[in-house]
Amino acid sequence: MICLFYMMDFEVSKQLENDFEKYMFKFYAKFKRFSIEDFGAFAATLINYNVQNHLIDAKTKQEYAYFLTSLYNKGIGNRITEEHLQFISQAIASDSSVDFNIVQEIFS
Repeated sequence: MICLFYMMDFEVSKQLENDFEKYMFKFYAKFKRFSIEDFGAFAATLINYNVQNHLIDAKTKQEYAYFLTSLYNKGIGNRITEEHLQFISQAIASDSSVDFNIVQEIFS
């Protein structure tokens, strides 16, 4: 397995992890779910918002997408295979959308 985390900034990754935990708990408390689709919309938004605000270099979107997907996988008991982790993180990294409803929830 190739390590994808070599280009990630430690402080940025810690902030993304904090944002993930905060958002996931708020979302779950409100909707009683946090599906892979919910996670994908969140992760794409968080990464793209940070790219737009120059906290993440666009070249490292894949690494951060994989990092967030790994956190999601850990939270659901590591049920996602490595092959699927790669596929999901590539889909997130290729998504350029920002949902400002999600942004508002992250930063409120």
